[in-house]
Amino acid sequence: MNADLAIVDATIVTMDAAGTVHHGATVLVDVGVITHVGPPPPEPVDARRTIDARGAPVLPGLVNAHTHLAMTMFRGLADDLDLERFLARLLPAEGAILDDDTVAAGTTLAIAECLLAGTTSALDMYFFPEAARAAADAAGFDLRGGPVFVELPGPDHRPFDERLTWAADLLARTDADRRWVCPHSTYLLDEAQLAAIAALAQEHGARVHVHAAETAAELRLVHDRHGRTPVEVLHDTGLLGPATVLAHGVHLTDGDVQLIAAAGSTVTHCPASNQKLASGFARTPELLAAGVPVALGTDGAASANDLDLWLAMRLAAYPLAAREGVGTIGAADVVAMATTGGAHALGAPEIGSIEVGTRADLVVLDPSSPSLTPAFGPLSTVAYAASRADVRWVVAGGRVVVDDRRLTTVDVDAAIAAVRELGPRILAAAGP
Repeated sequence: MNADLAIVDATIVTMDAAGTVHHGATVLVDVGVITHVGPPPPEPVDARRTIDARGAPVLPGLVNAHTHLAMTMFRGLADDLDLERFLARLLPAEGAILDDDTVAAGTTLAIAECLLAGTTSALDMYFFPEAARAAADAAGFDLRGGPVFVELPGPDHRPFDERLTWAADLLARTDADRRWVCPHSTYLLDEAQLAAIAALAQEHGARVHVHAAETAAELRLVHDRHGRTPVEVLHDTGLLGPATVLAHGVHLTDGDVQLIAAAGSTVTHCPASNQKLASGFARTPELLAAGVPVALGTDGAASANDLDLWLAMRLAAYPLAAREGVGTIGAADVVAMATTGGAHALGAPEIGSIEVGTRADLVVLDPSSPSLTPAFGPLSTVAYAASRADVRWVVAGGRVVVDDRRLTTVDVDAAIAAVRELGPRILAAAGP
């Protein structure tokens, strides 16, 4: 049996529908696809590369289902502020600094952070998406995203009607399974604009990524503007459907939850930014009980300060245990949010689990890590003990992109230097 890559003696957390965990097992990868999962095959394997996991957990590549990668360049610029004051400091800096080159620099640095931490896919929402996509392709990172819509011209200086025309052209040039439209929110767009975006998405078969019900202040703004909740506005303008991902979903009414469930939409829970900005706690137990798929996201590093899905898993579980009871959201739930839930949000069944025929996006944790020893429960080890410091090998599309903690697809020093050079301009634009 031939293979490009063999991972042997692994504790494989497959995240398949049955929750299968294999011990002392083997994963084989050929031409970027998983060809074997389970006990070592009876016939000899001729692999070009073998990684000995030495019993360590191997899990699917993590999926960040809501982020703004290029905002890494603004990390630490506006800390210990609520969302409204955070935006008041951030927006002038964005307006002054953003272009194709700066977005490429910020995105490249973010991708380095993601890959080194075992995140292999992300759903992004930011301006200059073509520059971000080029940076991701160069790094071997699976980035999904598309044109962002706001009512004002924005940092890319496109009036709304011009933005619609540009977006239609961009979508037409994008592979059908990677088409997204990103209306920012219902408070930064009027209903005619939202309906136009919905029509554009329908015309091109695009998925929808939108902020919704993140803060109490947002609810007041939307009610003053539209007379309804954000979810109701999305429903009434044709943007709520099975291909829709709602970022945050903190302040949802019972009626909102039912609308989301009926539409088949996904909610991405971003516990780090929601807690840091005092936005509140998403209603994940109620969403899951209603049958709403829930994914996990970090938001941007400007608000949450990092792109760490390992931390996000714990922050999704621990506060609920304290408030609602132990196990309200358990280890299996949060690992699913970071893997299969994210894959569902992206409309990408080829990722999120380790099964024959799925894409080889894999994370191999460090078998010599003290913090992972012992590992009586593989799922709880992943959810509650592992951190990005424990990520030793990462495979993306069958390619070893992190090899014994060394990133092979991004010049990390150059990425750091490129963002550091932007610092004086960012500080000057943000003001005191």
